[in-house]
Amino acid sequence: MIVKIILIGAIIIAFNLWIQGLGNVFWLRKIASITKNENEITNNKILKILLFSFLLFTLIHTFHSFVWAFSYYIIPETASQFSSLSEAVYFSMVTFTTLGYGDISLTSEWRLLSGLEAINGIMLIGWSTAMMFSLIQNIYKKINDN
Repeated sequence: MIVKIILIGAIIIAFNLWIQGLGNVFWLRKIASITKNENEITNNKILKILLFSFLLFTLIHTFHSFVWAFSYYIIPETASQFSSLSEAVYFSMVTFTTLGYGDISLTSEWRLLSGLEAINGIMLIGWSTAMMFSLIQNIYKKINDN
């Protein structure tokens, strides 16, 4: 049973990695095209880039949580533990962000799946944090070069 749970978790993690990768590649190409032919980036443009970056990563992570919630909701062994899809979404967001309130938790060996979600969440949020840091660093360099 544990192998089955880990395999299901690995599939969900792989799907979320694919989503994160697509979102990052899309945004890197978009930023590169915005700043490519610019000698000087205006404050307004910097603000837009930072705001849209933050919003995009927030949207991507929200989608990750929904992927986990939907998975909990369609797996018969975990679906019975939630009274509604919104409760599964709440549990997933609390778990993905590693808040871990504990007011809702999975029972039996299926609780291993929530641990995998927490690992997935912290890694993907770390990836986005690294992207934001790199973006800010590159903007800082471009400003100082001018």
